[in-house]
Amino acid sequence: MFRAPEYPPTARKAKMAGESTHEVFVDRAGKVRDVQIVGTTFMVFALATDGAIRAARYFPATLEGRPVGTRFWVRVPFGAFRDVEANPARNRVTAFVPGGEPSRARWQLANALRRVTVVADVASVPPGEVSVVAVAPGGAGHVLVPRGRISAAHFRETVPTGNVFQKTGDYQIRLQQGDRIIGEGLFTVADDEHSAVVNACIAE
Repeated sequence: MFRAPEYPPTARKAKMAGESTHEVFVDRAGKVRDVQIVGTTFMVFALATDGAIRAARYFPATLEGRPVGTRFWVRVPFGAFRDVEANPARNRVTAFVPGGEPSRARWQLANALRRVTVVADVASVPPGEVSVVAVAPGGAGHVLVPRGRISAAHFRETVPTGNVFQKTGDYQIRLQQGDRIIGEGLFTVADDEHSAVVNACIAE
């Protein structure tokens, strides 16, 4: 069970407000395996949130009635910060398999994915200048969302993947302004259900 972190006393005294978003990997036994900062207004909020996430206990996610490792975002507001979803603190990007896909695709297995839903928040640059690129474990890149397609600060679209997810491993999903990386997340492609780590759907 996740308990919201304590509002840091130094931040409370200074009347600081904001939010912190973290990408969390929980394995098929419900154990937190990794926590990465996706975006935060102030580092003091990120440190408080990181500690709360790592101390939490989770029930493992299930897919088709079986436990599965999962990767998801946790967003925590601090103070009188309004419209957390509408005002991202940083650039963020993730991808997940949309509903209605075949079983092997939902498990994110090699050679099974034909499309993914990309979700991105663009906070630091004009949205029209960025692209979303999937980078394979070997370093090869594939453009999922070309420059010019993103027209607003919040973007959500299901896109074809072609043959980009043929190999197993962790793929970087990058938000890029030209060659500059301004945000990134992970997407795991596995050989079988036992080693699968699926990205959770991001609710609107």
